[in-house]
Amino acid sequence: MNVINENTKIPIFSWCPDIETGAMEQMKVIANTPFVTHCALMPDAHQGASMPIGGVVACNDVIVPNFVGVDIGCGMCAIKTNLTVDSMTREHMESLYTRFNRSIPVGFNRNTPEIQKKLQENFIDKYTYIYDKTISKVDAVFKPVQNSMFSFFEQCGTLGGGNHFLEIQKDENGFIWIMIHSGSRNLGMKICEYFNKIAITSNKKYYSCVPESIPFLPLGMEETNAYIQWMKFALQFAFFNRKLMMDYIMKDFIAEYKKVTFDDMINIHHNYANLESHFGKNVWVHRKGATFAGENNIGIIPGSMGTSSYIVEGLGNTKSLLSSSHGAGRTMSRTAFNIKMNSVEGMDEINKSLEGIVHTKFEKESSRKKKPSEMLDVSEAPQAYKNIDQVMENQKDLVKIVTKLSPMISMKG
Repeated sequence: MNVINENTKIPIFSWCPDIETGAMEQMKVIANTPFVTHCALMPDAHQGASMPIGGVVACNDVIVPNFVGVDIGCGMCAIKTNLTVDSMTREHMESLYTRFNRSIPVGFNRNTPEIQKKLQENFIDKYTYIYDKTISKVDAVFKPVQNSMFSFFEQCGTLGGGNHFLEIQKDENGFIWIMIHSGSRNLGMKICEYFNKIAITSNKKYYSCVPESIPFLPLGMEETNAYIQWMKFALQFAFFNRKLMMDYIMKDFIAEYKKVTFDDMINIHHNYANLESHFGKNVWVHRKGATFAGENNIGIIPGSMGTSSYIVEGLGNTKSLLSSSHGAGRTMSRTAFNIKMNSVEGMDEINKSLEGIVHTKFEKESSRKKKPSEMLDVSEAPQAYKNIDQVMENQKDLVKIVTKLSPMISMKG
């Protein structure tokens, strides 16, 4: 861990020795902001919107939507099975992959009207519970999502795109695990963008001295309370989304292996803000691409689609605000990586690193408007990420490894 205090109001505690210049400049701006009381950079940190992904920031009396990010509640879940690698033939792996593709919409795909109707029939009580517990008192005035019930059932049980994934992994004793990485989908993005615009308008109205790159919401405003409630709604949805996908995958396993059994599910999220007590004061801790790592807390730190993932136990390091990395962290942007690796030599390197893994095939790169490119989209290849083992070494004072997992099936959005 390094302490950086050059030209900053407060020190930056960093576990990221190779952090890019842009990410460090972002955190230095944050460290000079009047309401920020503590800053930390996890070993997977890289540049994001307003704040590095892999950043942890404590704020006094304000919340910053961009410090949480657009995928509110994005996180991980994992389950250990009683199956061993001896029962997982290549035929079984390919059959399971086919089943998963039928069960879970990926990328921009959402549930069909027929599936939405079925979900409503079976889980309307779950939606009502989450709605009443979170946004029922603010939904009439602040509506980042025009029809929360429609969005809930349209997107629930869907994986998403980018770095979201479903993997089947093996541990060091040969047992098979299921792991899912997903969040609040388009619902979370709408919430962030809506309240970020409110923060921008508010800061301009009151001539805020805070940089324009950090739109914030002071506590006590109706808008701030509404953001907190909508954030909680997204957190609840993201958890239920992962849980529903895990239920689908367990059914697929039962169809393939009649006697399979499952341990309890481990679940964590890594994009959220939470009121916590640190250094004798209550502060709003923002974790953007960072995992809670309180003492004895069980967490999940994934690698990339061809590298190891880890089940960990938190060590409760106060200087990181009881946090650790949420993964390996990108080495460069998606576009830059695609340009670099779209060659015969690059594809050979990628394919070699994925030998033996049943994985999603690389397709043509396209924009959000689905405009195709001539390049393959290899932006989730292992080489696009930092060395996960080095990341774990860099945070050995934040977490201890409980279980090391290696991928066998990797399904990407």
